[in-house]
Amino acid sequence: MSEDQAALLSEVSEVLESVLNRKVELKPEMNIVNDLGLDSIAVMNFTMALEDKFDISIPLHDMASVVTVQDLLNTLSALRSDA
Repeated sequence: MSEDQAALLSEVSEVLESVLNRKVELKPEMNIVNDLGLDSIAVMNFTMALEDKFDISIPLHDMASVVTVQDLLNTLSALRSDA
């Protein structure tokens, strides 16, 4: 994992912890729904918090293809570079 990806993972972890109000140790291979136990409302809140944190808009069709934490990091990296 590159230094940029590691920094992004740390930021994403902070956002998720603030949404869930609990400590979370994210790993790139983790499944966001199954491994983290997020329901649809938590995913929606997490997505909105990410949009606020990174000042981006995450299209629904992009989020539909996000399954793992690594997928999320790749999506966020792409969206941030487009901004």
